Amino acid sequence: MIEHVSIQNFTVFEKLNLTLSPKVNVIMGTNGTGKTHLLKAIYGLGIVALGEFPSRSNNGFASTLSGKFLRLFSTEDEKLGKLHTIGAKKHARLCLQNSNNSTVEVTFGNRSKFLNIHSQTNTTRNTPKPVYIPTKEVLSLVRSIHNKKHDHATVETIFDDGDIDLAELLIYSSVDKENNSGLIDNPRLSNIIRELVKHIGGRYCWKSNHGFNFEPGSYQEVNKTKTNASRSNAHLAKAYKDSTITRFVSNKEQVLSSDMTAEGYRKIGALHRLLCNGSINPGKTGILLWDEPEANLNPKMMKTLVQVLLELSRNGQQIIVATHDYVFLKWLDLLMDDSKDDHVRFHAIYKDTKMAIPIMTVESADSYSLISKTAISDSFAELFDQDVSRAFGRAAT
Repeated sequence: MIEHVSIQNFTVFEKLNLTLSPKVNVIMGTNGTGKTHLLKAIYGLGIVALGEFPSRSNNGFASTLSGKFLRLFSTEDEKLGKLHTIGAKKHARLCLQNSNNSTVEVTFGNRSKFLNIHSQTNTTRNTPKPVYIPTKEVLSLVRSIHNKKHDHATVETIFDDGDIDLAELLIYSSVDKENNSGLIDNPRLSNIIRELVKHIGGRYCWKSNHGFNFEPGSYQEVNKTKTNASRSNAHLAKAYKDSTITRFVSNKEQVLSSDMTAEGYRKIGALHRLLCNGSINPGKTGILLWDEPEANLNPKMMKTLVQVLLELSRNGQQIIVATHDYVFLKWLDLLMDDSKDDHVRFHAIYKDTKMAIPIMTVESADSYSLISKTAISDSFAELFDQDVSRAFGRAAT
């Protein structure tokens, strides 16, 4: 678990300190306050902590860990200085502190060519791999990203490494062969996986160079062996449990290409795949970072998404989401259950104009109602006021 994040002189952040909940964290802020940069910085530090990373272009700067970090932010050239806060005299510094007493820190200056990496790792535990889900829907892009006919260097100019890393996870095997997988029978994940498929009415299957197809269907209990009718009721019940398995069953409706399905469905389908192939495995894999999970989701699907995220956190998954959406925040507020030890920490990023030189700062609280600096609540309050004004025959202002 990540306990604390410290950032100095990095992009829009002159100084930022976050103490994270071990369960769910929500990053809020207007456009341009650095929410995506914050999530990518945490993800990048998680990759640095791994000590290894997938190499794309196998030469020069691109093959270094510094190149990997830089590609997350899609700068137009190979200069770390582009990520240094404009006008800052001191080096940029990013640091993660974990609950197992390990830390990972990187520093660089305006003219640095490579990251300076300082880490203190607790060797009694392997570093878990983080998962980053960008605002952009990636599932339908995997075919283009992984097409062997496409030049890797060209792909890297079109997609940042957040997109490319997620694409790799989405095609990781087990989902399309899940009839040989026991993940759906895992009591910690079974309800979550069932609910995701039930909500969109099927699953997405990887067809190599043909991309993803959507296969309509549902999870059902199917017989493994026949039971003996002469047994007692107790024996029959046990035999039924032992002789049935839960598997995905196609309903034989038309299979569709991913591009012919709703983008919101593809986002839910991506989460299903990550759970089924073990890329997200609460308590074993690293932090889940999701940038605007509500993007292009029908409001009716928001409740299901929040329920899934809360259930993942109850099973040991640390989560950070960045959001603009009031409905998403409100469902979090309504569905939190103290009896299940739920915990959500809200972090509002804003520019402090009271400072002599305005800088980005953060306000954190364990209740959304305690956050004073949020454009989301202000916008909805304004909308409500305008609605009331119209009801009383006054023109909107």
